[in-house]
Amino acid sequence: MSGLSGPGKDSQLPETKQGIKASELSPKQQKLVLTAIHPWVAGVDDATAKQVMKAYARELSKTCVSYSGGTALDTQGDYVRIDGPSVWIEFVCQNGFVYQDKVHYHTVYRGHTRDYGSELSFS
Repeated sequence: MSGLSGPGKDSQLPETKQGIKASELSPKQQKLVLTAIHPWVAGVDDATAKQVMKAYARELSKTCVSYSGGTALDTQGDYVRIDGPSVWIEFVCQNGFVYQDKVHYHTVYRGHTRDYGSELSFS
């Protein structure tokens, strides 16, 4: 499965969510979804990361998780998507170019409401 979003595909995130809704997961599994999101948010200052994670937590019941391939994320083609009202994360395993027998990872983190800083003013 190839990624559905990325550079040059601004605002082209699918409107229809796929996968299991986080609201159907156990509380422990829901916490794992938030834990999975956190590394993409952690690159900003702590105050902003806390604010963004709180928003994602509030929206968790409307967030879907989908995958194809295995759940170990160690094989060519393994794919995970987290798609919420504000968050969009894709993570895929692909074979390497230099070390073709080694898997490496491609990922994209976007936002339905903050896509490429669209809420920011640069004037």
